[in-house]
Amino acid sequence: MNAPTRPTPTADSTPDPTHRTWLALARGQAERTPDAVAVICERQGRTHRVTHAELHARADRLARALLRAGIRRGEPVAVLTARSEWTVSSLLGVLSAGAAYFPLTTEYPAERLRLLFAASGSRLVVADEAGRNAVPEIGEGDLTVLTPDQPGTPGPTPEAVPGPGDLAALLYTSGSTGTPKGVLIEHGSLTNLVTGLQNMLYAPLGGRTVEALSAPFVFDAALQQSLSCLVNGGILLVLDEHGRRDPHRFLELVARHRVGLINVVAPFLAALVDVGLGSTTTALRHIVTGGQAVPTAVVRRLLGRPAGGSLTVWSMYGPTETTVDATCLRVDRSTPLDGTALGLGTALQGVSVDVRDEQLRILRTGEPGEICIGGAGLARGYLHPGQADSTGFVTDGAGGPRLYRTGDLGRLTDTGELEFLGRADDQVKVRGYRVEPGEIGNVLVSCTGVTEAAVVAVPDGAGDRDLVAFYAADARVDDDALRHYARTHLPPWMVPSRFLRRAELPHTQNGKVDRAALTDEATAAAGGADAALAALGEPAVTGTVDEKELAALFGVILGRPGLAPDEDFFAVGGHSLKALRLADRISARWGIAVPLRTVYDNPSPRALAHVLGALGALGPDSRTAPGAHLPRAEDADDYPLSYAQQRMWTLHQLGGSLAYNVPIVMDQGDLDRTALEKALAVVVNRHDSLRTSFTVRDGEPRQIVHDRISLPLSTVDVSDAPAPTEAAEQVIRAEAATPFDLTEAPLARVVIVRLSTDRCWLVLTLHHIICDGWSIVVLSRDLNEAYRAARRQQPAVLPELPARYRDFALWDRTRDVAARAPAWRERLGGVAGHLPLPADFRPDAEEAFLGGTCARTLDRELSARLRALAARSDRTPAAVFLALLGWLLHRLTSLEDICVGMGSAARIHPDVEHLVGFFVNVLPIRLFPRPDMEFDELADQAFTALTAALEQQDCPIDVVVKDLNPQRTAGTQPVTNVMFAYQNFADVFGPAPADPPPGTSAGGRADGLFLSQSRLIDVTLDTAKFDLTLYVHDTADEFRVAFEYDGRLFRHSTVDRYLAALERLARAVTREVHA
Repeated sequence: MNAPTRPTPTADSTPDPTHRTWLALARGQAERTPDAVAVICERQGRTHRVTHAELHARADRLARALLRAGIRRGEPVAVLTARSEWTVSSLLGVLSAGAAYFPLTTEYPAERLRLLFAASGSRLVVADEAGRNAVPEIGEGDLTVLTPDQPGTPGPTPEAVPGPGDLAALLYTSGSTGTPKGVLIEHGSLTNLVTGLQNMLYAPLGGRTVEALSAPFVFDAALQQSLSCLVNGGILLVLDEHGRRDPHRFLELVARHRVGLINVVAPFLAALVDVGLGSTTTALRHIVTGGQAVPTAVVRRLLGRPAGGSLTVWSMYGPTETTVDATCLRVDRSTPLDGTALGLGTALQGVSVDVRDEQLRILRTGEPGEICIGGAGLARGYLHPGQADSTGFVTDGAGGPRLYRTGDLGRLTDTGELEFLGRADDQVKVRGYRVEPGEIGNVLVSCTGVTEAAVVAVPDGAGDRDLVAFYAADARVDDDALRHYARTHLPPWMVPSRFLRRAELPHTQNGKVDRAALTDEATAAAGGADAALAALGEPAVTGTVDEKELAALFGVILGRPGLAPDEDFFAVGGHSLKALRLADRISARWGIAVPLRTVYDNPSPRALAHVLGALGALGPDSRTAPGAHLPRAEDADDYPLSYAQQRMWTLHQLGGSLAYNVPIVMDQGDLDRTALEKALAVVVNRHDSLRTSFTVRDGEPRQIVHDRISLPLSTVDVSDAPAPTEAAEQVIRAEAATPFDLTEAPLARVVIVRLSTDRCWLVLTLHHIICDGWSIVVLSRDLNEAYRAARRQQPAVLPELPARYRDFALWDRTRDVAARAPAWRERLGGVAGHLPLPADFRPDAEEAFLGGTCARTLDRELSARLRALAARSDRTPAAVFLALLGWLLHRLTSLEDICVGMGSAARIHPDVEHLVGFFVNVLPIRLFPRPDMEFDELADQAFTALTAALEQQDCPIDVVVKDLNPQRTAGTQPVTNVMFAYQNFADVFGPAPADPPPGTSAGGRADGLFLSQSRLIDVTLDTAKFDLTLYVHDTADEFRVAFEYDGRLFRHSTVDRYLAALERLARAVTREVHA
């Protein structure tokens, strides 16, 4: 082994004034709390716990075995184990013996293990069962293999106590010359890091904090986490491979073990935020991230969530050569967030950081240059200092301190913080790992038959990068052969996602490979994959997965043409984060929730399509629906009510009958009454709800589904009235004011209001207990199809329904809804029983449900700016309006904890998609507006809250309220007395023409009904279901906003001022937005 370069002693490089190493600090902690748990490991379905005393006893037994085997001070000892508590004790054992920790992983291919082991000069390896299976691949020679669990009785602590200047670790990073670089890290540098983080991260959390270890043990962050946690008396939770890769499983373990600190690379942080990190309150307080640029948008979304106020994000930066971390930026909810990525912050304890030019002259504030790092964190050097790319370690002038030239470009801001500007070379970060494309290219060229190779990195569309290999080769080599070669010579994160064979690679005038041209080609190829999927169109049936479409989607995620039916996703460039993106895209396209483990177990399009066929049959509520379809209810005199019906029945009994009449009015031409009667008979016979009445048996409400019933159809002619339109509106109001008796079916009426000889309004009035907004669409489509058939004097042909409403109601009442309540309890814990609005009057309980409506239309320019505001940050317009409502309520009440309700379709089984019936659930949405909050932050919070609530929409609001048991206020809805409704019925009324046929003007008789948003007649009623409801109607060109208000509480003029204030807020937040 070549003698490594030693640092020049300076004041800055004195790691610890007491000269105590981190190992001595860890032993001191173990002596103070010997019986406290030090390590927890989740593996093979069991939880393993090890105390500080047990951990150090294991380490000491291994250390004595290493010393008996003749280990020398500073000699590297390989540790090759599966992730477990034994890896941690092996780390301590190697260092307690005075040796250097040299981590390997069974994920490495045999050739990589041989290369690293030979380069290290190591002659000892600590291996568990998984590691011993890989030992023969390391090679022959004098090799001693020890197990982590060494036999023996307790004995004295080994005497080979290392000092600050002794070698602690040998960690390998990617090297541009084609050979990995071994970085030598001393105990003093580790001690400086551990003690520096102690006051910053660990002390504020107090003792016994649980820290989740998710980094691979070959990654320098794992070394920092393990040592810092043990020194500071925390509990190290070692996650298994599934737990550290699957964001859903990760968050489950974080909640279960009350984890207070996590450390994840930036791409995985984004994945965690996507699946709900920060949506619910847990013990988590500190999130350490880095590895590559941390997107500001991800952090903003995280901190804007309900639990975001209790979280602090620490963005860390530092190459392995500077002992894991060199700088840090602290971010919480009060931190202004600008730019697309977080900055790098300021230097850690004992570390010096500045920006220099090519002559190593320090640059002034704001001037771009290369980031250079010095001080106590600097590594000793490289294992083989003669290698060409070891020149990163330099001396600052004659006899000056040592520096490490990072190759990263940056500049210092006026606040003294470091800003990252990119790389001076081709080095990239992939999934948090440092990768030199040149090293990969050199490995590929070493494959027999390959004449030239180059690797470029391109954005993957999810904040990370993909590696793409271009190569020229003879006939012996194809993509599969070269991919196999790469997989047997490189670690998984260095294997390119795509291999593109070319007759020859493009070159610049200087004879070098034209990397810019290759990058452009690789980016274009990825875009072609998206186009291939788009060409297939939308899936024909939700929940039905087509193998061809799935293969195309694999290609989109991998940035290449679609896969063959039996190609392995992971064999052609897939990894855990891409698998998560694949699962998300499947869910978005087919409406099927896909566990990440399912993708791992079924990695080909054919295998996954087969499994997803079964999952699709289960639908979103697959946890409780074991069959492909809802079970068919046996014929009976009556049936139970669904949870939604039960809530509506109760409200009706409280005197809200008129408030829950639903009038639907469509402007028509001349209607064929006979055809309409036949069409109504078809839809009534098709849908249970249109033949349902309600009764009470044994004190419980029940529903009766009648075999045959006719829907009353009447005609009112107002064509002779002085003002036909006003007269027609009077008819509609009279219909809406006529109550239904729930014991008498049908709970629907139809009226044709004739305004002239060739124009009439079709008025359908239904009770809410048998229909919802979605049902209106279903009913309109079915009625239109039946009307068309009747006009042609043909039988109506409608697709068979897989279930009836009575089937759903029976299934709904058998679900374990109580199991859903805890998730809502976490989200809503401590929420007020109602939102106290500043009212004009004290409510009179005798006049419940009477109210009014204030409405206005936002002009096209403002509407366009609101849409642009939503699109700019990948939000929905609904989230933007919800944030506007939250902001308005904050100003009205001065409260910083606002809860509003939102109706959700809650069609939680695919069999009910085309049923008419009442399914709606009310979702409590909690927002935390503050006076100093930027609107973007509140909009992100609203989007996150909406998403989280919709994921749990299968838990009935009554179950949520019962579980919360809030203090109730007479005469108002608990928890959700203020509601938000976002409605968009555009293009959902089927194939009927939106406008009259040519020559019919506003009327005329057509074969189909005019069922379109443009034909909806707005009906204003004098009723209110809640204290205050904001309705947002999304039309093609404009937004129409309306407040429905409880007349017992508010004057019309007051609510009109609220609406004007909402519009002013909308204009204010979009002032800088260009549509």
